[in-house]
Amino acid sequence: MLKIALPSVFVLAIGMALSVPSIAEEPVPAPKPLQVPGNTRFVEGVDVPLRKPVPEKAAKASAKQERVEKAACDLAGAVFEIRTPISGEQSGDAGCGIEEPVAVTAIETGAERVNFRGTVTISCDFAKIVTDWVRSDVLSISEKHFDARIETIATGPGYQCRRRNNQPDGKLSEHALGKAIDISGFRLSDGTFVSVEKDWGKDTKKGRFLKTIHASACKRFTTVLSPEGDAFHQSHLHLDIGCHGKDCTYLICQ
Repeated sequence: MLKIALPSVFVLAIGMALSVPSIAEEPVPAPKPLQVPGNTRFVEGVDVPLRKPVPEKAAKASAKQERVEKAACDLAGAVFEIRTPISGEQSGDAGCGIEEPVAVTAIETGAERVNFRGTVTISCDFAKIVTDWVRSDVLSISEKHFDARIETIATGPGYQCRRRNNQPDGKLSEHALGKAIDISGFRLSDGTFVSVEKDWGKDTKKGRFLKTIHASACKRFTTVLSPEGDAFHQSHLHLDIGCHGKDCTYLICQ
């Protein structure tokens, strides 16, 4: 039998080829998550990086700006607290909200203090008008009609995220913007209660008092609605500073 001797170099090459594993069969290393200082695991594209500490100078500047903004709501004569802005998302309607809300509990003038029956949350601008009206008009008018002073004003909460007259549709109420207040009555220091629902339209001290403060309100607010206005206001006076007409100069006094 004829034997063919293969060159030793050729044989060696074949052996080496058989002994080297294929590149395609090499295992691929699993990706490792990135690391941030403090051994906190961080996966790129999934987690967010740690928040950088606010420089002390920037923190002081922010606090100073916040104090300036709070000081901007200056309500002389009102007993109130500044609240954080109210957004529509918090109330369920994007149109609702107050940028500068205040919670008013009383109004003072000299030694007199008139309490609200509950906390009234309204905008800073509207609170200024209400405060001036009570101090300048309501108190002086009450002195002409009664021997006792006004001790408490019965009001609604002020801010309410709702449509006009609590209807499911229609325009947004001024209550939803913190620019309206409802007043159902006044309690005097001697215990007498003047009720809008019961005393409106009567030729009595109480009735004449309500008519007079209604007339004074029409000089300060853009909307004043009484029991004569419509069926939705039989129990209270509604006061607001909503815009009526193209230039917001049209007044509603009913």
